[in-house]
Amino acid sequence: MTVVVAGSDGGIGRACVAAVEAAGGTAFGVDLAGGIDITAPGGAEQAIARASAAHGTISGVVHAVGMSGRSLGDGGITACGDEAWNEVHRVNHASVFRLLRAAIPAMAEGGSIVVIGSALGTSLDDDFRTVAYASSKGALIPLIRAAAREVAPRGVRVNLISAGLVATPMSRRAQTDLAIQARLPELMPLGADLCAPEDIAAAVLWLLSPAARRTTGAVIPVDGGWHLR
Repeated sequence: MTVVVAGSDGGIGRACVAAVEAAGGTAFGVDLAGGIDITAPGGAEQAIARASAAHGTISGVVHAVGMSGRSLGDGGITACGDEAWNEVHRVNHASVFRLLRAAIPAMAEGGSIVVIGSALGTSLDDDFRTVAYASSKGALIPLIRAAAREVAPRGVRVNLISAGLVATPMSRRAQTDLAIQARLPELMPLGADLCAPEDIAAAVLWLLSPAARRTTGAVIPVDGGWHLR
């Protein structure tokens, strides 16, 4: 199996390729110098076309692109402006549609598509009141289910991972806010700590593997129990 990496951040892409190779796998990047932005019109089609041309039939696709709109003014209904709403939905929701539309025709029978969502898409919290972000992630559920139903006759699976707070740069506010830190046992009762990126990666690998061959259209929580509240 060969891992094809595409993204608008060349540094992250090259680090991903290096990590796969360090683990003994085979990987290459698609235009990591110039970057391919799948959130822009034509970007998803370009990424899939380049991957198909270099590697042939595609057996798995992972959408792991997202943003927080807090810096743009995302907040409650009356606080969120048009810029935050439009940009967050463009990146978090429309890009999934575009990648699904581009990838589905190129998928091998029995292939798997995995999308990274958020626990905020189904379970809100006052300390994370960002209506654009939450609605963009919640809107992924009917989208992946529609895709899963459409491609099921070909044996292709489409699933969504509902991620909790993950220790990445995007969650820096939660990692440094003492009030939120004190609430972690309530927010994520399965251990008073954030999820690790490796926790999400393990779920992705399972959904891509034959072990999940009978799972499609599912929302898989990897959130430390956030959804139990």
